[in-house]
Parts: sequence; C-alpha cells; structure tokens
Amino acid sequence: MFWDKLSRKEKVGLSLAIAFITVAFFDRLIVSPIRSRVRQINQNIQISEKQLAHDLRNVRQKDQIEKEFEKFVGYVERSGSDEEEVAKILGEIESLSRQSGIYLVDMKPQAPKDIDFYKEYTIEIEVEGEMIPLSKFLHQLNTSRQLLRIKKLRLTSKEEGQTGLKSSMVITKVLVI
Repeated sequence: MFWDKLSRKEKVGLSLAIAFITVAFFDRLIVSPIRSRVRQINQNIQISEKQLAHDLRNVRQKDQIEKEFEKFVGYVERSGSDEEEVAKILGEIESLSRQSGIYLVDMKPQAPKDIDFYKEYTIEIEVEGEMIPLSKFLHQLNTSRQLLRIKKLRLTSKEEGQTGLKSSMVITKVLVI
C-alpha cells in the first residue's frame, strides 16, 4: 500500500536506500567481525611460523649445543653438599691469596640462596696487601676455574704510616640445582 503510492523515482531511491542499509548492516554485523578475526588468525599464524622456524633451527643445532654444554657443565654442576661446595670455594680463595701474595684476614661464608633453578653461594672476605698483588688476586678470582665473581669490592688504605691496602669483598659462585 505505501509502496503503491510512491513514484518510480521514489521507489528506486527507497530501494537503493534499503539495499545500502542492508549491505551496511551485514557489513557491520557479519563481514567486519569475520574479516577482523581472519586478520587476527593470519597474524597469529605468522608469529607461530616465525617461532617454529626459530625452534627448528635450535633442533637442528641440538648436537652442537649439547657438545658445547658438556664443555661447561662441570663449572656449574654441584659435586656435593652445600658444605662441600663452600669448602671448595674457601679452599680456592685461600689458594689464590697465597699465589698472589696477599694476606687473607677474614672469610665469612653466608648461607646459600636458592634462586629459580640455581643456587648462589656467597663468601665475604677481607684481605690486605700491596696494590700489584691485590690486583693479581682480583684477576685470579675472576678467571678462576670455579667461576667465582666479585659482587662487591671496597678498597681502603691501611693506617697512617703503613703501606698497602685493605680490601673487603663479596664473592659469589652460582651452581645449577
């Protein structure tokens, strides 16, 4: 009834408007969400492909990685109890101090700390000596086969009238649990 009263131009215009509104409605409610979801899935596929390529490269290098790991596993693997590990570290520090010619005043081992997948052993030491032997000692600590690291270092001069330096340091070693 309403349609019969319209002229030909009005019918064409109304038909085009209804068609446009219908297309816009379907685009907003159906096509756009599907298109955005497909775009998101394609991005996830690209990311997954890159991760897979990276993982495949690692798998191909597995034998080489295992060989390299075997070279270094002895440095970070535990060989005994916590007390035995601390004793090995203390022995290494004493040996290095004797080799470098410095006087070891005090050593205080701290309780080991469990951190994620490794354990950190900490030793506080005080030493006295001349600058050259002290620097030799610091170098030997950092190049030790036990992978000792100096976490904190404090240097002070001895009392007035005496030559040399006093040093206190915190030495750490990390081992895989």
